[in-house]
Amino acid sequence: MTTTTEHPTFVRAREGFEALKAGDIEPIMAQTADDIVMVNDLGAGPWRELRGKDALLEFWFAFAGLFAGTFTQDVLGGWGWDDGVVLLIHEHGTANGVAFDNRAVYMLIAGPDGRWSELRTMDMDRAHLEQFWTRWTTSL
Repeated sequence: MTTTTEHPTFVRAREGFEALKAGDIEPIMAQTADDIVMVNDLGAGPWRELRGKDALLEFWFAFAGLFAGTFTQDVLGGWGWDDGVVLLIHEHGTANGVAFDNRAVYMLIAGPDGRWSELRTMDMDRAHLEQFWTRWTTSL
């Protein structure tokens, strides 16, 4: 019989995303460094590289607004270590009648103070995302 324990860094990240899914942005923001760098893959559309917590917040509210409250991120799994975590995320929602459905890998790196200083995303459902952004822009 094998017993595994989730790394505290993974638990902290997962709980932050669960709170975000429930509409509480504060736990994620409390874990985020003021000078965070976020580098997004195709799924984020025009929001590819962001610098700073204010830019992250602006992105989040613009993205959530685009999906009119339907965008959700489900943590499917992941693993953590002392200064980072990798998460497998299922992102889904509907924007202007166009379905968005993607699995992505998120890599979060913590700075010396333990807050997230870097977030990089890698999308797995690239063909769907290309179709989504093309269909979304033509549906306006």
